[in-house]
Amino acid sequence: MTCDVCGHAMREGPVTQPPPEWGPPVAELWVCPWCYAWTELDHGGHELARARYEPPDRRWERAETPGPPGGTAHAYGHFGTTLCGAGYDGLTASPYPWVPGWSSACPDCEEAAAVIDRRWPAEARDENRNRPLPHPGSNGLPF
Repeated sequence: MTCDVCGHAMREGPVTQPPPEWGPPVAELWVCPWCYAWTELDHGGHELARARYEPPDRRWERAETPGPPGGTAHAYGHFGTTLCGAGYDGLTASPYPWVPGWSSACPDCEEAAAVIDRRWPAEARDENRNRPLPHPGSNGLPF
């Protein structure tokens, strides 16, 4: 699948959320490793949800690990690593926000969040994303 925000190839990510009580379950999660836009598809290849543009102070979840908490707060980066590239056993996204500028925020995650933010073109912000094409082999319709 090609990212409709920046045009890079998207990567399939792990689906970690449980099936919803209503509606179809998420079968596929596609994430762009360049701009971090994401799209969720159901088992038929139909789009369920997609990321909309959010500024860095509202976009990221705090990363958490099963070990003792550290003094630095990292942003979760979708592929089992933090935005700054650190990987830890059992790393997941927490339900809590990560906000750049907080005294505990990792400075390398702050820099990565700013770079990623600049990769979203103005025309793809404010919910102006095109519908992505289904990935090859899916039964999704291209409209």
